[in-house]
Amino acid sequence: MTVVDLWVNALSPQVAAAFTSQEENAGIEDLFGTELAAGSPLADLLETMTTCGVDVGVVASGLSDPRTGRLLEAAPKSDGRLAVAAVVDHPTKPADQVRRLRDIAGEADLRLVRVTPLVDQIPLNHRLYYPLYATCAEFGLPVSVNVGIPGPRVRSACQHPELLEDVLIDFPELVVIGAHMGHPYEALLMQYMLKWPNLYLSNSAYLAKYMDPALVTFMGSSRGRGRVLFASDHPFLPLPRAIAAARELPLDAESLELYLGGTACKLLGI
Repeated sequence: MTVVDLWVNALSPQVAAAFTSQEENAGIEDLFGTELAAGSPLADLLETMTTCGVDVGVVASGLSDPRTGRLLEAAPKSDGRLAVAAVVDHPTKPADQVRRLRDIAGEADLRLVRVTPLVDQIPLNHRLYYPLYATCAEFGLPVSVNVGIPGPRVRSACQHPELLEDVLIDFPELVVIGAHMGHPYEALLMQYMLKWPNLYLSNSAYLAKYMDPALVTFMGSSRGRGRVLFASDHPFLPLPRAIAAARELPLDAESLELYLGGTACKLLGI
């Protein structure tokens, strides 16, 4: 079994401190614990992955951030341990973002593009994202989109799962992964996954033991097996806690294998 964490972060203590000091992120450490303050430098991240039995971590960085280039340089040297997710970080400048995405789209270790609507408070179906969705569809890159009520104290409407249908209709070939669990809209997301074959869900930043029991049943069903993917959002939700809870889910062997990495390997070409 190849275990894939769909969302990990390589953060210096300085970057972690800057994040937690933002007014809208007040209370984040109350949600996830004080481990966040130490950050998660790349070497420490790889060591944590090894300790936890995680084979591949999809590490995130902004499209316009120089660290993305450094991660794309580091990934081939990691013996397959790292894949890279580029985060849309300036959605109000779609031309610049698309230009940068095209520059790196051919990199073998770029596996995913992330859209985080809460950050800029732009609804996930807004026209500003559409050039990026079109580019991802062109290059066969899956898109991870945060859905549900976010932890930071910002408006949640921009992440309502109902908005996903516009994207799924307008880009039928695009693989979309709802990130951060989509709570409290799990019932709606299950219906959407039954309706839309290219829609998946990830429990990043959400401990598996708190999953809706109906969703866990769905994950073990013939129609829901393989539609939910494991992710931690380490160090925000520390990987040791996240993977331990994931392995304790009451799933049969096939369903657990797909959840912990089988589906991620298929979607990301790992």
